[in-house]
Amino acid sequence: MKWIDHRHLSSDGPRMPATAPHGFWHVATQVLLGTIGITLITFAAHVWHPSPVVPHSIGPGSISLLYLIVIVFVSRRSGFVSAVAVSLIAVVCLNFFVLPLVPALKARNPFDIVATLAFLTTSVVITGIVAQLRELSALLETLFEEAPQSLALLADAGGRVVRVNRAFTRIFGYTPQEAAGRPLSELIVPGELQNEVQRYSELVFQGQQVDAETVRHRKDGSRLHVRVFSVHVSLPGGQTAIYAMHSDITARKAAETALEALSIRLMEVQETERRHLARELHDEIGQLLTGLRLLLKPDAAGPADKIEMRFEQALTIIDDLLDRVRQLSFDLRPADLDYLGLLPALLALFERYTAQTGVGVNFKHQIVEGRFAPEVETAAYRVVQEALTNVARHAGVAGISVRLWTDADKLNLQIEDQGVGFNPEVVLKAPRSSGLIGMQERIRLLGGHMAIESSPGCGTTITAEMPLNKGTAG
Repeated sequence: MKWIDHRHLSSDGPRMPATAPHGFWHVATQVLLGTIGITLITFAAHVWHPSPVVPHSIGPGSISLLYLIVIVFVSRRSGFVSAVAVSLIAVVCLNFFVLPLVPALKARNPFDIVATLAFLTTSVVITGIVAQLRELSALLETLFEEAPQSLALLADAGGRVVRVNRAFTRIFGYTPQEAAGRPLSELIVPGELQNEVQRYSELVFQGQQVDAETVRHRKDGSRLHVRVFSVHVSLPGGQTAIYAMHSDITARKAAETALEALSIRLMEVQETERRHLARELHDEIGQLLTGLRLLLKPDAAGPADKIEMRFEQALTIIDDLLDRVRQLSFDLRPADLDYLGLLPALLALFERYTAQTGVGVNFKHQIVEGRFAPEVETAAYRVVQEALTNVARHAGVAGISVRLWTDADKLNLQIEDQGVGFNPEVVLKAPRSSGLIGMQERIRLLGGHMAIESSPGCGTTITAEMPLNKGTAG
């Protein structure tokens, strides 16, 4: 595969058109200038009209050539339509003002008139084609420059840059003048990935397309994730080059990394809850069941009052077991949330929370009658539950305020305490912040929004908005 030397291609490339497309006044101005040019030529022909003695001193051919110069000028300045308009004016001038001055021409060779008109018509067609090609070139230039992805045209085996577009400058920081003539790998490829670029080049040399995700660096040294698409293209004259397109996917990669970290943290939380449940079952409920088994073991030789006492102890253990099982069930999934709805479930949660922690809950609500979509009720309940848990562990307060209300299309929730507070940016980046991140993820999956406002010593306010227009149970 033959690669061209980068010196054979202009580093500047084709220029952007001054205006695209041409406006009405621009076209009208060019037609006016062309008409003036045709008029001046016609006037000169009348002033210095051919002499009968020297019939060939000036004639339709010479005047047609002058007309053609004007037509080409108008065509290049304004395009095909203007060239046709000026050409028609030239034909009219030729037939009505110039040919009558050459009576000998008709007598000798009447076909000269036809030849002259054919010459003018062909000239118009050619200049029109040139104008269309120029407009097409301007369109391709615009597409190259305005493409949202970074584009680089590379030449020769070293992958030297011929030209780059605006997106390349925006993403990587190099101007077209700085990039021209330098190897692309030298500009944006980290040192440890040079072998990768060489492998990609070999694939493109073989006529294959390259579509891969990798890492590149900017002019200032900062790195970014990109999607690279490289393709081999053929140029006029049998020359070849490479188009390399880079799309910035740094934001997407960051989101994927954050989602992966969240998944890991959620699995850790799940395992922690499983360990807690297993410990409760083994240490608490298991011991109670063992004691109950011993109390209910037959002992016919014992006195009746002793048997009665053991029976009462067994009943006490059974009552304790029932309470613990209900508590475990409530922690896993409160039945009130499924059968009664969000408001009764929250009231039951607050009652148990205050009894267990001693932290009072000031609950205010303004809520419409009926049920919400199950996913909305579950998300709101879990956000409140997690917030209450965090207050009991970290806030160091005797009370907390919870507000719940609805508007036309949203369920709004606010949890506020006047505790020790924290720095949300620092805490959310900590490895053990899965509770807060889980709250945000629940709200985000519903298409809602959650904000955390806090600072050390100034308390914490958590506000959540959840859309209701995606399903509300009546």
